[in-house]
Amino acid sequence: MTQQCDILVIGAGVIGVCATHFLVEAGYAPLVVDRGGICAGASHGNAGLIVPSSWTPLGYPGVAQDLWKWMTDRTAPTFMPPSCELRFWRWLARFLRASDPPRYQRSLEALQRLSARSVDLYRELVTSRALDCAFGTRGVLHLSTTPDGFRQDMRHALQHRGIGADAVILDRQGVQELMPAITEAVRGGVLYPGDACIAPAAFVQGLADQARLRGARFWEQTEVLQWEADGDRIRTVHTTRGTVACQQVVMATGAWSGRLGQAWGLDIPVEPAKGYSYTVPRPADFPDMALSLNEPGVSVNPMGDWLRVAGTLEFTGLDDSLYVDRAERMAAATQTFLGLDPRAGALEIWRGWRPMTPDGVPVITWSPQYANLLIATGHNKIGMTLGPVTGEIVARMIQGETTGWEPIRLDLNRFD
Repeated sequence: MTQQCDILVIGAGVIGVCATHFLVEAGYAPLVVDRGGICAGASHGNAGLIVPSSWTPLGYPGVAQDLWKWMTDRTAPTFMPPSCELRFWRWLARFLRASDPPRYQRSLEALQRLSARSVDLYRELVTSRALDCAFGTRGVLHLSTTPDGFRQDMRHALQHRGIGADAVILDRQGVQELMPAITEAVRGGVLYPGDACIAPAAFVQGLADQARLRGARFWEQTEVLQWEADGDRIRTVHTTRGTVACQQVVMATGAWSGRLGQAWGLDIPVEPAKGYSYTVPRPADFPDMALSLNEPGVSVNPMGDWLRVAGTLEFTGLDDSLYVDRAERMAAATQTFLGLDPRAGALEIWRGWRPMTPDGVPVITWSPQYANLLIATGHNKIGMTLGPVTGEIVARMIQGETTGWEPIRLDLNRFD
């Protein structure tokens, strides 16, 4: 039997669930399908940092000189081994173009503006929906252990100040006042007071539960197989749970978007990049403040009784292998900075994929092939940061309204 719905949302991670929340607010009754479950992918094990003030696109000016190390050093924070797939090389060419200083600056400013709006929406959602998700607003403290790392962090701080973000540069004593547990290796850091942190799974699951109470439906363990179109409009979508007839489709499929789009004739330049995380019992004296350990690219987030240690980028496609040496280097980094070994008493060692666009900016746009397909993907490492603002934009676009973000290029044509 064919099921009916007004809007089909494909993907139940933070993007799909935030879109569902705002669609329900607008009076729709979405059906959400996911091949795993609610918050089963990247939204489950990610760092949980909300970073309007400090996120920098991966493709910075001069990144080309670092590519050789990324391609050959398996222990580097970013590992990008050469691939035999043509789509990877096409993505890499776009990535290098996006690192051009003017394009990079536009991406940086766009992300800062989008992220700032998202933090405002987080405050509204957590309060109005009484979500128990360890939402912390003391900022994120970036730490460095080398002179070069500290200089780079200070440059980033000045760069972010230039686009209106607040950044406080701290010497070792200033860092220790905020985070007494640092080791002798830490030289200094930068506090971004506008940043925040959250328990990602608690937020996404809580928001999904509320959307379900207000009319949304969720089909978990349900895979989308194919769709049928009438002209330029999708009419039915076939899933492993049956066929769905719908008026609109929202594609919020994260790291699978590039491959899925390719199978359906869509050029969506999203490459999966694997990350790892440990979830461990939180030390009794660990403050309510999230950390970013700069040189190794590791984040540390207190989430109630738990501590999340997350990091690394690994461009190895959708291979779900766990490279133990890379996870071990994350553990070594927390020992170097904090004297903490997350391998002891680990509740979970996780890996999952981030959906990386060439310029670090998400794709939120109507499909050029199908008039009723809205693509919302490519949120890189900051899906949690951009979840609420993406949901708000999706709902406005579905309603045919202006989003207020039109001057920012969120379309697919910007990569041509």
